[in-house]
Amino acid sequence: MTTRSALLCCALSATLFACSEQTQQAGPATTGDGASASSAGSGGGSTTATGSGGSGGNGGNGGNGGSGGMQAACTTNGLMAGEHQMEIAFDGHDREYEVQVPTSYDGVTRVPMVFDIHGYTESMNQQQDQSGFEQLAEAQGFVVVRPNGFGNVRSFNAGDECCGTAQSQGLDDVGLMRAIAAEVMSLGCIDSRRIYATGLSNGGAMSHRLACEAADLFAAVAPVSYPIDFDPLSQCQPSRPIGMMHLHGSADFLVPINGSFIHQSTHDSFAYWAQVNGCSGVTNTSYSMGGSECQTYDSCNAGVKTSLCIINGPHHLYDNSDNVAVAQVAYDFLIQHRLP
Repeated sequence: MTTRSALLCCALSATLFACSEQTQQAGPATTGDGASASSAGSGGGSTTATGSGGSGGNGGNGGNGGSGGMQAACTTNGLMAGEHQMEIAFDGHDREYEVQVPTSYDGVTRVPMVFDIHGYTESMNQQQDQSGFEQLAEAQGFVVVRPNGFGNVRSFNAGDECCGTAQSQGLDDVGLMRAIAAEVMSLGCIDSRRIYATGLSNGGAMSHRLACEAADLFAAVAPVSYPIDFDPLSQCQPSRPIGMMHLHGSADFLVPINGSFIHQSTHDSFAYWAQVNGCSGVTNTSYSMGGSECQTYDSCNAGVKTSLCIINGPHHLYDNSDNVAVAQVAYDFLIQHRLP
């Protein structure tokens, strides 16, 4: 049975936190009954987690080191294994997210971090239940961050069309993801060169946008069931070549693979990423199962790869006809990339 932990972080100083843990039965994210405190967050925000009981450890990771060289081991740490319900004040709103820390986490060895972003109208809990990254993170020892979308009908601002109130109000969800990443890195022993993003539908579109606008933070992305959400595509101008794997269902009728009057063609989106990543030569079949396969450019600038996986399945691609383990395929691609 899944257990959830709530992390109590008290701002004792700029770099010192005390943390406590509460374990409860699986269910919707709650804040519990304990005292609460907040610590400074990026983008003018603050993070609050509430809970009760348990004993704490030291916080702060002592810095992430330079992205261009070896990062030192962490000497202090404010995260513990488990699932931590967090809240961050950003851009005038209180936003929720969850951090899953694997049981193998020791607070000393820096680990990768994957943002797993849910679809329009869904939630971080639904994404946890369906994407496969919960089990994969526990097995392979990386941290997962699951943000919650804005509003009662949850959404993220992923570009020109998608999605919902977050898009129509022009929320800075790229800035939100940066602020969340900064908070988690301030608390845990995270490898700042190995931060990745993936997500379904609205979360897939958001992953594309993060690649377009936050390639200095994310080493690679693996969007699912949504192309770049800009028209024209040239609005996407990443600061560097970035690893890109787009996974899409051949039977996706909600976001058709060949595009629609509001969606770019999946193939056009892939071709654009190959262009901006400076890929050359021809693609090779890097993965196949049944009628599903990934075509990958291995020769792109800065050593990144650019891949398109057409999977025999619907919009909710995690459940597909060929039993492709989408999370495993995506993570195997992501982990090949590090920030320079």
